[in-house]
Amino acid sequence: MGVSVTVTVDVNPGLDGEISAATVQGLNLAAERGLALTAERVPHDLGTLEESGAVEHASSPEDGAAITYNTPYAVRLHEHPEYNFQKGRQGKYVEEPLLEHADELGAIIAAEVDRA
Repeated sequence: MGVSVTVTVDVNPGLDGEISAATVQGLNLAAERGLALTAERVPHDLGTLEESGAVEHASSPEDGAAITYNTPYAVRLHEHPEYNFQKGRQGKYVEEPLLEHADELGAIIAAEVDRA
């Protein structure tokens, strides 16, 4: 079982296709940035957990984009911030960076919508 975070945006169904497409692009770009932020904190021994990190891209605003880490121990390491990881790595390695950078990630989405 892995760790997964999905970001969705509520979009008015009456918006034109360009806005909807821009929202999807923004979600996907924000998820890619989120993956990079989480990779800086994911516990690292041999690199297996870090290498399992991936983005599941949104195909519509309603789908959302997801950041996943998929190893048998991903959830255990994520949910135990009290563990003493090496080199400043930490538990809550997905949750905390995304919360700390929520404004930046939201701005990525907004910038794509503004371009539409």
